[in-house]
Amino acid sequence: MATITKTIGTSSRDYSTIVAWEADLSDGDVYSDADDAVGVMYADSPFTDATVTINGGNDIGGSSGQNLSSITLTVVAASRHDGTAGSGALLKPTTASGHDQGVIRIDRDDVTIEWLDIDMDNDDDFTTADTRNTNKAIVLTGTNDNCIIRNMLIHDKYGNPGSNGLFMIHSIAAGGSSDTISILNNIIYNIVETTDDTSSAININGWQGTVNIYNNTVYNIESDDSGSSKSATAYRYNGHANQQANVKNNIAAKMVADTASYKRAFWDTGTGTANEDYNLSDDTISTAAYKATGSNSLPDQTLAQIDFVATGVGTEDLHLNTSSVAIDEGVDLGTTNGVNIDINQRDRDSEGDTWDIGAHEFGDLVAGTTGAAFLLFLD
Repeated sequence: MATITKTIGTSSRDYSTIVAWEADLSDGDVYSDADDAVGVMYADSPFTDATVTINGGNDIGGSSGQNLSSITLTVVAASRHDGTAGSGALLKPTTASGHDQGVIRIDRDDVTIEWLDIDMDNDDDFTTADTRNTNKAIVLTGTNDNCIIRNMLIHDKYGNPGSNGLFMIHSIAAGGSSDTISILNNIIYNIVETTDDTSSAININGWQGTVNIYNNTVYNIESDDSGSSKSATAYRYNGHANQQANVKNNIAAKMVADTASYKRAFWDTGTGTANEDYNLSDDTISTAAYKATGSNSLPDQTLAQIDFVATGVGTEDLHLNTSSVAIDEGVDLGTTNGVNIDINQRDRDSEGDTWDIGAHEFGDLVAGTTGAAFLLFLD
């Protein structure tokens, strides 16, 4: 029952690739029953793994099943992004992952993925179509109790990878009714389907357990429904009778589709139970059913009112700016699974913040991580 930490990078680390680290998770010479395996990534150079399937930790002690207590793929504090692309450890696949496979594929319980920047673009030119069959960033396969995805940047997929559209965080199976997935403090943006298909940021619709979708920021999700009905969706959930969807403190802005009714910020399919409030959707959503709902939510906000720092192509900075309506409009969600840690590593709980909506807590601007200096003149 030990925590076994291994480093991942290209500068004298234990492993040079994420795939190589994962391959050893079932090695009994490295791990024992009930160990916690931690892979710590360094921003020595971009990671280029096309797809990583996290399913290791089996049979290491001679018994069947998932012998590792947990698996965490994280980034060392000094190499964590600051909420903008290219500022930390970067995963940018150079080859296709395969249709519906995902860049990271989670195929077991008790896995945490955090602090990684996943760039879905293949040529550093977002305006050039990418037809590689890489249509998903993180795939949850269904054996995913106590799986956590937090503080991630996922961005810049433009093109048509084949059938089934673009899904950045996607649960493809139901799991168990007592299982829980948590998706916390992530920023997802610029996910653009170009040829008659869907596009979505977070789709946990088929999950039959509990899903916690808290403090995420989603911007610029675009479908192409020129030939049929295809939605552009920020968050889709509650498609299973047993699902309990808790959806709070999330931003959804700039949904783009050829038909107004297919612009969907919060798509509650309505089959299970949803607990939704303190969310924000912008004025691209005209259909009431897909706006942010709840007595404390903020639907119909303009981009000027949301006030991101920057939205220009290639210069996106989705931190909240000084006049954002999202500031102080969230709800305190406690500390479970690190939900209190924002996209800039600010602890909303210990700082005593009034929570904002979205992945960024504006209070860290005062601390100096982003934004202008505060000057005090005394005479």
